[in-house]
Amino acid sequence: MKIRNTLIILLTMFWLAANAQDNINMKFGKPTKEEMSMTTYEADPQADAVVLCRLTDVEYTVQTSSYLVDYREKCRIKVLKPNGAKYAKVTVPYKKNMSVGNNITGLRTSFMTIPMDRISGNSAFQEQDGSMSEGVFGTDGDEMIEDVKATAFNMEGTKVVKTSLKKSDIVNKTIDEHNYLVEFTVPNVKEGTVIEYEYTIHSQLFWELRDWYAQCDIPVVFAKLDMNIPNFLIFNIEDHGIQRLTYTCTAGSMKYKVESDPLANPMSVVTNHYVYVGRDLKGMPKDDFVWNVKDYWAGITAELKQYRLRGMNQMDYAQTWEKIDNMLLEDPALGLQLSSHSPLHDELIAAHVADIAEQRERMAAVCKLVLDKVKWDGTYRLATTDDNTGATLKRGTGSNADVNMLLIQSLRDAGLQAYPVVLRTRDEGMMPYNFPSISKLNSYVVGVQFQNGSTAFVDASSENGFINALPAQLQVESARLIIPDNKSQWVNLQKLSRPKVTTVIEATLSAQGLLKGKQTTLRSGIGQETKEEKEISLQGTADANTISFSPYSLLPIRENPFTENQRQLPVEFPTTESDQVIINITLPEGYAVEDAPKSIAATTPDKGISGRLATYPSEGKVDVHYQFSINKVAHPNKNYPAIKDMFALFAQHSKDVLIVKKK
Repeated sequence: MKIRNTLIILLTMFWLAANAQDNINMKFGKPTKEEMSMTTYEADPQADAVVLCRLTDVEYTVQTSSYLVDYREKCRIKVLKPNGAKYAKVTVPYKKNMSVGNNITGLRTSFMTIPMDRISGNSAFQEQDGSMSEGVFGTDGDEMIEDVKATAFNMEGTKVVKTSLKKSDIVNKTIDEHNYLVEFTVPNVKEGTVIEYEYTIHSQLFWELRDWYAQCDIPVVFAKLDMNIPNFLIFNIEDHGIQRLTYTCTAGSMKYKVESDPLANPMSVVTNHYVYVGRDLKGMPKDDFVWNVKDYWAGITAELKQYRLRGMNQMDYAQTWEKIDNMLLEDPALGLQLSSHSPLHDELIAAHVADIAEQRERMAAVCKLVLDKVKWDGTYRLATTDDNTGATLKRGTGSNADVNMLLIQSLRDAGLQAYPVVLRTRDEGMMPYNFPSISKLNSYVVGVQFQNGSTAFVDASSENGFINALPAQLQVESARLIIPDNKSQWVNLQKLSRPKVTTVIEATLSAQGLLKGKQTTLRSGIGQETKEEKEISLQGTADANTISFSPYSLLPIRENPFTENQRQLPVEFPTTESDQVIINITLPEGYAVEDAPKSIAATTPDKGISGRLATYPSEGKVDVHYQFSINKVAHPNKNYPAIKDMFALFAQHSKDVLIVKKK
């Protein structure tokens, strides 16, 4: 008896401790007194708002001819400052018209790689076989947003006043054929409001799980993802983030009815029950030195690994990059157009472009011909808009995919080996680490392999069509050069070129302290070298014998962009870069340098950034030499103190004063 009582007490204490640890109000519709009276969030007193509780339930439903998945979302936010009222606006993306035939034309790929001729009309379950009609994976899939509810809770005197969202305030927007939005703004939101909203995403796209982020740009006290997935669908799930989630995976079950026999007893299928929880997550807003902050939010990404159908063994869906290569090469919106002749074929022949012996010059000539006729419309895509490049040429504009396909066809007609180089643009985030995924690709550039073994790259968005002058958004560390016959290879587009800026200032200092001269700036390393010239003028202070002025204020780093004492995120620059400034100053006759700042030199521990500044006085002259190099694009946050100190050092010295005195 004693043992039993002791066990009960221990279990009770464990339960109380677990609930005390969470202390989370998961009951929606009635905020607590503490939530209503809250004025600041102790862990982040500067926060404009805080997510108090977010619950996401993912539940699969087994049907006769298909499967459905529902994402039920609930969220409670406390507005702490006037600027926090912007979180009253909620945007929910969803998809329509996703089918096996969509291939790469959607933002994410449909279930295009399941061998349709092998699909049985039934699905296999562990306990009993449920009869399923043909087309279990279907050919079309839509998503719908349902059951949208939202309420603002405000204190008016001693009473809590509720203001609910009207159905007429829910707006549907079309982005393109496949992508749509539902938008709504919770009414009467202001400082002190508690916001609650909920909705359900009703999806036929059961073969893919939406990316889920527990973290966002404001702090999150508690977030929970609860997924119950039939075990005939096995997903690779990758959790990520600087702050990590806790999770469990246990065996569960679900019941389903067979529509062909509605009187039969419900059947059962074993499930994998996943629960991911995030607690006390810091806010991570958009950052000027990170391409996509979501790369570092706590969350999960998933990709289907295996599936099972009635009468079959478990079948692999997980892709290899070699399989993805073949899928892209067989896709009508990409690979199948590569072998077609360019609509500019006759012009290329007439211009004798193929006769240009030097291959790089030939490539440049083709790029100029194409990009003089077709302009980039500002969008990046993986799939072409048209079935043929003749339509693109006639229209005169197109996405980078449209124009790049015309480039590839024209380059091939000119006798060059041109291929697509697929990638995920930097603003869309990193590729998943643990599994290949075609759905994460969103664009491609053009790669040309020369006879000497080197490869050059170009894109429709490249400035003036220059070779190896890709915009920073396309300079990814890992891109895949797609070549038939399993000859594809990975390439690093961050090492194509190194921008270099060299500035030379020739100036004369007057006895009145006025520095005047000419500044010449040469930009090289990306595309064609450019030259800019301008006049400069800088007034110092002067008396009868002494002149004080600051030529250092002409240097690039005058303010420190890194002001945080601590930083969670890494530091990502657009590109590597070398910046050099030489200032040659002629002093007034009879003057000499009396006091010059000491030379400085600094580097980060891994030499990812280096810089130096020196002043060289001589007879009747003084020269200033500045060099600052960013040698790596990405820098871990452990190097942040050194990066901050380096920029602070050079910003501080930009305010230094040079003193010259009459002899």
